[in-house]
Amino acid sequence: MPKQMQLKIKGFTLIEALLAILIFSLITIGIANLITSSISSTRDRTIMDCLINAANSAIEACRGGLNLGNFQCGGINVQINVNIDCSTITAPTSAWSANCRDVTVIATYGNKEHKLTDLVCRFWDGS
Repeated sequence: MPKQMQLKIKGFTLIEALLAILIFSLITIGIANLITSSISSTRDRTIMDCLINAANSAIEACRGGLNLGNFQCGGINVQINVNIDCSTITAPTSAWSANCRDVTVIATYGNKEHKLTDLVCRFWDGS
C-alpha cells in the first residue's frame, strides 16, 4: 500500500470541531434567551391580570359598601387604594332617586399599577 493512501484517514480536524461547538453554543444561547423572555412576559401578564381583577373586585365591594385594602391573587398580595370611603355612599331617602359617586381604585404590586374609575350608585331601598 502506498504511503499517500495511509495518510488520508477521514475524521474531524480541531478547527471543524471548534466550529461545531461554536454553532451549537450560539443556538443554545438563542433558545435560552427565548425561554427567559417568555417566562418574564408570562409573569408580567399574570401580575397585570391580578391587578385588573383586584381593581374590579374593589369597585364591586364598594357597590356593597365595603372597602378593600388588599387582594390575594395567585400568591400575589395586591395593595388597593380607594379614593373614598365606600360606606359613605348611602341609599337616598326618596323613591326614584340615587346617590352616586365617582370611585377611583388603584391596585399596585411592586412597581406595577392599574387604575380603574367607575360610577358607584346606591338606590332607594324602599324604607
